[in-house]
Amino acid sequence: MRSPLGDWLTLSGRFRSRAKIAEKIRSRGRRAGIWTAPFLVDPASDLAAEHPDWLVRDTAGGFAHAGRNWGHDLRVLDTTHPDAAAYLTEVFTTLRAEGYDYFKTDFLYAGALDGIRHTDADPLTAYRAGIRLIRDAIGPDSYLLGCGAPMLPSIGLFDAMRVSPDTAPHRRPEAEDYSQPGQDPAEFTGAARQWQHDRLWTNDPDCLMARPAVETREQWAAHVESTGGLMASSDRLLSLDEWGVTTTRRLLTPRSVS
Repeated sequence: MRSPLGDWLTLSGRFRSRAKIAEKIRSRGRRAGIWTAPFLVDPASDLAAEHPDWLVRDTAGGFAHAGRNWGHDLRVLDTTHPDAAAYLTEVFTTLRAEGYDYFKTDFLYAGALDGIRHTDADPLTAYRAGIRLIRDAIGPDSYLLGCGAPMLPSIGLFDAMRVSPDTAPHRRPEAEDYSQPGQDPAEFTGAARQWQHDRLWTNDPDCLMARPAVETREQWAAHVESTGGLMASSDRLLSLDEWGVTTTRRLLTPRSVS
């Protein structure tokens, strides 16, 4: 069970202490990372119930709609509201103080959606202001990865950026929709945005999948390697065969920087 999106500092029933988890990770010589979707708010969250004025509204007086996921129609945090901005700062300041210094921020498009905000800032200005709040809270030494973000408005704010739709164990996307998960759309979009790598940020081609159940895993691994970008694995290690272990170890071994 997870805490609702928006209640980022509320522990789920699966964990007792974020700080102790980070401490254990760091004790092994690794960086501690954490995932958030900072601009999404679940209507079942405490935040939505206690602070509806922190949410972006639509022109009909209801709440702006950020899509449906995890079974709920999601809402948008209005980072132009001073109290909502203070809350967002508190979330990331707390996470940084607990020992996390690698932040994957996802579903960022929500911060740039049209709607009525506390100020008259246009959506893209509000989006950039929200990301700056996060960057200021985590500090310059933390690593900030964006995902599901508007590209041009994100320039200058991130260390790394997902440059494709989600990959998947299957190659073709559902209904041939290249905005949907699949290796084909991830490769197609990633190749088209390869020019951004080491110019705007480090490109993130999405995760390596090397287990036998993954369709065309050799082709997908070759694409991930060819980008020279961020490398991450999403396989359970026990699901890997000899080729999967060898490939994962090779691609995830840190490379020297000239």
